[in-house]
Amino acid sequence: MRHVIHILRSRIQYTIILPYLALIVLVLLVGSGIAITLVAGSWQERFNNQLGQVARRLAEELALREISSIAYLGQIVYTAANADTGTPSVVEAMTLCDAEGLAAAVRGLWMLGQINENVSLDRLIIFDETGTTLLDWERSPTSGEPVQYASTNVAGLLSIEEVLRAEQTPSGANNVLGAPYSGLIAFRRPDGRDVVHFFTVAPVYTRAGEGETARLLGGVFIAQRLDHILMTLQARSQADVIAILANDGAVLVTTTPTNTQPALRLKPAQIETLVAMNEQGNCLDIGLLSGETATAVQPMTLLSCSLLTTVRLDEQEYQLVYAPFLIRGSQYGYFAAGLSRDVLLSVWTGSRNVVVGITVVLVVTSVLVGYGVARRITHPIDELVAVADAVSAGDFAQRSSVRDENELGRLALAFNQITAILLRLYETSRQLNQERRVEAVLQIATTSAVDLVPGIEAMALLPGPAGWSFRLRPAAPLPYATLTRYRWTALPPQEDRLTATIEAVCAEHGIVGLSTVPLRRDRQMVGMLIFAHTEQGVSASVLPHIQAIADMTAVTLVNAIEYELAQHESERQQAILAAIDDGVIVSDADGRIILLNTAAERLLQPIVPVHGELLLRDLPPEIRVSHSELFGRADRVIVVGKRFLTVRKTPMRQSNGDVVGEVMVLHDSTNAVQLDRAKTDVIATVAQELRFLLTDVRDYFDLLQSTSHQFDTEQRRALGNVRQRLLDIINLVNNMALLAQLEAGQVKVHLQATELAQLVETTISPLRTVFTERGVQITLALPLDLPMVMADRELLQHALYQVLDNARRYVTQGRILISAGAEGNDIWLSISDTGPAIPTDIVGRLFTQFQRTHDNSSQRGGWLGLPIARRLLELQGGSISVRSISGQGNAFTICLRRVEE
Repeated sequence: MRHVIHILRSRIQYTIILPYLALIVLVLLVGSGIAITLVAGSWQERFNNQLGQVARRLAEELALREISSIAYLGQIVYTAANADTGTPSVVEAMTLCDAEGLAAAVRGLWMLGQINENVSLDRLIIFDETGTTLLDWERSPTSGEPVQYASTNVAGLLSIEEVLRAEQTPSGANNVLGAPYSGLIAFRRPDGRDVVHFFTVAPVYTRAGEGETARLLGGVFIAQRLDHILMTLQARSQADVIAILANDGAVLVTTTPTNTQPALRLKPAQIETLVAMNEQGNCLDIGLLSGETATAVQPMTLLSCSLLTTVRLDEQEYQLVYAPFLIRGSQYGYFAAGLSRDVLLSVWTGSRNVVVGITVVLVVTSVLVGYGVARRITHPIDELVAVADAVSAGDFAQRSSVRDENELGRLALAFNQITAILLRLYETSRQLNQERRVEAVLQIATTSAVDLVPGIEAMALLPGPAGWSFRLRPAAPLPYATLTRYRWTALPPQEDRLTATIEAVCAEHGIVGLSTVPLRRDRQMVGMLIFAHTEQGVSASVLPHIQAIADMTAVTLVNAIEYELAQHESERQQAILAAIDDGVIVSDADGRIILLNTAAERLLQPIVPVHGELLLRDLPPEIRVSHSELFGRADRVIVVGKRFLTVRKTPMRQSNGDVVGEVMVLHDSTNAVQLDRAKTDVIATVAQELRFLLTDVRDYFDLLQSTSHQFDTEQRRALGNVRQRLLDIINLVNNMALLAQLEAGQVKVHLQATELAQLVETTISPLRTVFTERGVQITLALPLDLPMVMADRELLQHALYQVLDNARRYVTQGRILISAGAEGNDIWLSISDTGPAIPTDIVGRLFTQFQRTHDNSSQRGGWLGLPIARRLLELQGGSISVRSISGQGNAFTICLRRVEE
C-alpha cells in the first residue's frame, strides 16, 4: 500500500485527470450550443414564414385598394342622370363640358368614396380629351366639403397622356372602363411639401350604339394619400413597419418616424440584387393579384422576388423584406414590410436559458467531482505559479517552499536557483539602462561580475579621436590601468584576429581574458568588450553567467557610444549654426520649433519671445506664408518689426518621402533695402538737377534753331538730329525721375471713366511726324462702340507714350497697327509693328528695368520705358504683355478694366 501511495505522489502524470474534466465540460458546452442553434433556427424559420405572410397580405391589400378604386371609377363613369333634380349623367356633363353639372353628379359619390375604407378618396380630377380639368376636388382636413382647385391642364402627366391616347395597359386591358392605369404621384402642398398619392385613372367614352364608334371624352382620376393607405394597411397586415421607396432606394413614405428613413433606405448593392430578380420576370405584380388576403393561419413563405435584411430603428431591431413595387407591369419603386424581432429574441432567450441552465448544472457537477480529485495534484503547481507571478512582477526575493520528492520538487529547486541568477541579472540590467557614459557602464558591469568571480574587471577597446584605446572604470586596479597607454590607429577588422591581438596585449601584463563580446552597430564592429582576470582556473560553471552580463553590457555600451557620438555631433552642429549670420529655424511635423540659432533669436527677439515652447503659429504671418524655396530666390522682402527679411524654407523628408518637419532661413536684408532706397533718392535728385540743366539747353537750342534759315540743308539736318537726341536725353531723365517716384510709392492714382480711342489719338499725335518721315504707316482700328475703361488718364497716356516711343526707336519701315476690343470685363489694346523681332531669351526680362534687347544697337535710348509702362499699368489694375514672331514683328497687348455699367 505504501508503495502504491509513493508511486501516486511521485508521478505527476496522474494529474492527467484534469484534461478529462475539461473534455467533459467541452462536450457539454458543444451540445448546449448545438441545441440552442437548432431552437434558434426553428424559430427563425417560423418568423420568416410570418414575415412572408405579412408581405403577401400587404401586397393583396394594395391590390384590393386598386380593385376597389377601379370599381369606384366605374360608379363615377356610369352615374346616370337624375330627372328629379335635373342632374346630368357624368358622360353628358363631360360631353357638354358642364362643370357645375359634373360637380352635382359626383357629389354623392365623393362623400361615399371618403367613407369607403377601401377607397379613402383624397383627390378627384375629371378632365376632358385635351387634358383640361373639368373638376378638381381634394379632401378638406377640416370639413366635409371638398377643396376645389381652378381649371388646369394635366395632359403633361404620363399616365394621363396614355389615357388620352387610348393606349392599353400592359396587363388587365379587358376592363369595361377601357384601359385603367395605377401608380404613384406627388402633389405639392401650399407649404412646399410633396405628398405622395396612390392614383387610378381611366378613360371615359361616349355611349355608342350598334355600329358606332365610341368617342373619347376624357378621363377620371382618383388618388389616395399614400401615408394614410400605409397606416391602414399596417393595422390590417399586422406589420410593424411598412415603407414605400423610390427606384433609387430613397424612402417616399413610411409608417415609422422621419429619423428612421436613412436606415430604411436601400443600398446600391441591394437595388442591383432586386433588379436582377425583377429581370427574371417572377416578381409580384400588384395589378395581377386578386385582392383576397391570406388568413392568419394560412402557411406562407417569403416572396420569391424579395430581399430579406435586418435593420435597427430607434434602438430596436426589425427584420424587413424588400420587394419591387409593380403595378400592371410598371415598377414604381420598392415596398418594404417588417416585423420586430423582439418576439423572436424573447422566445430564443427563453429556450436558451433552459439549455444553458441544464448545461451549467452538469458543468458544476463535473467540476466539483474533478476538483476533489485534482486538488492534491494542483496544490504544488499553484505554489510554483504564485512564486512565478511574484518574480514576473519584480519580486525576485520570492522562493518556492515545495519539498516533494517528485518532479515538482526538483522543478521548485531549479526554479529557486534560476530566480537567484535572474535577480542578479535584473539588478545589473536596471542599472545599465540608467547610464549613458562608457566608464559608468563598465563600473556597473564589473560590480555585478565580481559577485561571481572576485577580481574580475570589465574593460572596452573603443575608437577615439587619437585612435583605438582601452577604456576602464575610474577605479580600475593598476594591472588593468596600464592598458590605457596603448593606442592603435588601425586594428584588424576580423573578430578572431582582433581577439588574438587583445589577448596578446593583456598577457604581457598578466591579464587573462575570460569573455570577449564584439560591439556592433549597423553590422559594423565599433569596439570590443572584455571581461578579464589576473588568475587562471576560474570555474567553468560561472562562465555562462559572465557571458550573460557581458551581452547586456555590450548592448548598453553600443548605446553609450552612439550617445557620445550624438553629443559630439550636436555640439558640432550647434557651433556651425551659431557661426551662421542668417537665422535658422527648424520645426517638427506638429509645428513645434525645435531649433533656433543665435541669429534667429536675435531677429525674432523684438517680436516673439524665444523662451519656453515656441510654435510656428507664434511667428508673424508674413514669415509663415512665405513660399520661397530654401535654395531658391526669395520672392519678396518681408517687413518684420523694424527689419527687412527674406525668408526661404524647405521641408525635411524621410527616406520614404514623409515630411517630418521644416527648415526655415531668415536673411536680414535691412542694409540692402536701405541702400536701395538711398540709391533711389540719389537717382531722383540727379534726375531733378539734370532736368533743370537740360531745359536750359533745350531753350538755347530752340533759340539757335530759330535762325536755321541762315544754315544750309546739311546743317539744318544736323541740327534736327541733335535736337532729337536732346529730347531723348530729356525723356530719359524724366523716366528716371518717374521711376524714383514709383520706387518711393509717391505716384498717386486717380481712376475715372476714360475714353480709350480719344486718349490713343492724343498720345500718338506728337509722334505722327516722326513715323511719317520714316515711311512708317500708322493704322487705327478702334471700334466706335468701344466701352470706356477705368484708368488714370494722365498715367495711362504716359504708359501708352512709352510703348509708342519704343516702336519709334525700332520700327524704321513698314507699319504700326493699333487695335482694341472687349473680352469679358476687360478691354484690350494691341500695338503691333513690323520691327525686328525680340529674341525669346529677352522677352521674359523686357519689362524689367535696366534691360535691353540688343546690346550693340545704336537706337536704344533709355532702358526704362517699358518697365515704367508696366508699373503704371499695374497701378491702374491693368497689365501688359508682348508676343514676338520672327520675320513678322512684335505685338504689345495692354489689358485694362472696363467701366461697370
